[in-house]
Amino acid sequence: MNIELSIKDLGDAVKRGERVLLMVRHAQRPHIDPEDPTFGEALPITDAGKETAHAFGKALKEELPQGTAVQFMSSPLHRTRLTAAAIADAMDLSAAWNYETIPTDGLIGNGSPYYADAHAVWQLFRGGDFYPLSFKYCSGGALPGFRGLEEATNMLEDFVLSRFTADVGVFTSHDLFIAAFLSGKGVFAGWTVENWVGFLDSAAIIISPGGSRRYALVRAPR
Repeated sequence: MNIELSIKDLGDAVKRGERVLLMVRHAQRPHIDPEDPTFGEALPITDAGKETAHAFGKALKEELPQGTAVQFMSSPLHRTRLTAAAIADAMDLSAAWNYETIPTDGLIGNGSPYYADAHAVWQLFRGGDFYPLSFKYCSGGALPGFRGLEEATNMLEDFVLSRFTADVGVFTSHDLFIAAFLSGKGVFAGWTVENWVGFLDSAAIIISPGGSRRYALVRAPR
């Protein structure tokens, strides 16, 4: 069973007293050169990507109750930092949260727990089989260069929750890690090119006042 929610659903959750952590895919970026072992570390987001990141931030702000405490974190890659800053700006939070002040950590970037060996992963993907290999990992839980899906998912969840202190968290990351997390949590299966994690789509961890957690894929406004 695939579980999908909207930004409005997230706002409703916060109004009920739940906390929401979003691991958000960055906005649109230029094409990644398959020969780049940094996975496009220096790539920016496009003008269209900046517009959609702003739209995402405005939509999120509109759904959240006034006074909701929001925090940001980003993968160290340029495109994720730019995305986080654009979302914060659209939410009128740029005085506190901007490109220079939003904390970064490789554990939601190229130092992801899903990668046992990032160079081996690059070697695997450079042949152009990103989607088939990603689908295989998400469904089977194993791939050369990767940690086991369940172990890595638990590691990532433990890390992001250890950093999450507000009512809402916006942690900008990357599509493969978001897809793998949702698969590892059993809330999304059967990935295809058509339903893959799009720009600004998110994995949501929704935490009840009692501490129980539920998970969902959140599609960005299109």
